[in-house]
Amino acid sequence: MHYDLDFKIKVIAYYRQGHTGTATGEQFEVNPRFVRKWVKQYQSDGIDAIRPKTSKTKYSADFKYKVIALMLAEGLSHSETALKFHISSPALISHWHKAYRLYGMSGLTSKYKGSTLMKPPIASKPDDEKTPTELKRELQYLRAENVYLKKPDERLREREQAAIKQGSSKN
Repeated sequence: MHYDLDFKIKVIAYYRQGHTGTATGEQFEVNPRFVRKWVKQYQSDGIDAIRPKTSKTKYSADFKYKVIALMLAEGLSHSETALKFHISSPALISHWHKAYRLYGMSGLTSKYKGSTLMKPPIASKPDDEKTPTELKRELQYLRAENVYLKKPDERLREREQAAIKQGSSKN
């Protein structure tokens, strides 16, 4: 559920009158975690930090890496890191962290979703006649195809490792 700016301001004002996060949450029928998050965001960056976003922000792989590196270097939580970098959702940082642990820098690059993934490779021309743009598009397609084809192998390995762990814990 999305809450508008006026609602968030009322919640923050009520909290700042000395009410607890739980009492504020009950008063406005909202999760107390949201109350504390909005208060921290407001205290950190003012009204712009709690303003609902009009469009989905896109982050570069370099920015994501910078966020993860600082979080790890300073021992920050996902919430603290989100506040520091003005990112509205700590869960997003958690997602980046997991992707980085599993796949390194390639896990931080944006992936296309759905049917808009990519156009099929251009196979009608020899490679030396393709433009750099065509070659890049084909390379992206082949990389995506490679990742897709590796997925069943990864799941199989995960199941095997889980079975091994389960078997060793029974002893």
